Amino acid sequence: MRQLVFFLSVLLVLWIAGASYWYVCKIRCDCRQAVAPTEEIQGAGDIAEPSPEELLRASVEETGKYLTASGIRKGFFPSSSAEGDLGDISDEYLKKLKLYLDNNPSATVEVTGHADITGTEAYNIKLGLQRAEYVKTYLVNAGIKAEQIVTSSKGSSEPAASNSTPEGRAANRRTEIKVIT
Repeated sequence: MRQLVFFLSVLLVLWIAGASYWYVCKIRCDCRQAVAPTEEIQGAGDIAEPSPEELLRASVEETGKYLTASGIRKGFFPSSSAEGDLGDISDEYLKKLKLYLDNNPSATVEVTGHADITGTEAYNIKLGLQRAEYVKTYLVNAGIKAEQIVTSSKGSSEPAASNSTPEGRAANRRTEIKVIT
């Protein structure tokens, strides 16, 4: 009986040691060899970490390049309507536009409303302006300052496509968003 108790005690100690090793080394991965510190490169201390202001400036410059590269954004509208689909204005674009404008107070966004050939020119000018104001409200609701948004209307004077087809007229019922630096 004594031998059995001794044998079970030794077995219990071995089991505890094995389970502890498995938990610490295999599950928590705490048994990995420590990496020796590398030698300091001569002159490495001379290179300073960029300040938050420098990082922000770089981010704003990158954002400006993105906005320039993305060109004019368009929103499209149903016939005789001042409310439409602004699907071309993504959340990413809005975030970058806001970041850029917040850090460049002299920059502006120009929103130009357009219309197709249906209706009188006076009506089309008014409708184009209503469309531009609709987009301005959308941008202001996204956090962009109203003072940095300029609206205008071209009416039907600058068509993007021929007004002789329904598809062409649909392409002409639009707003264009352009960043002016």
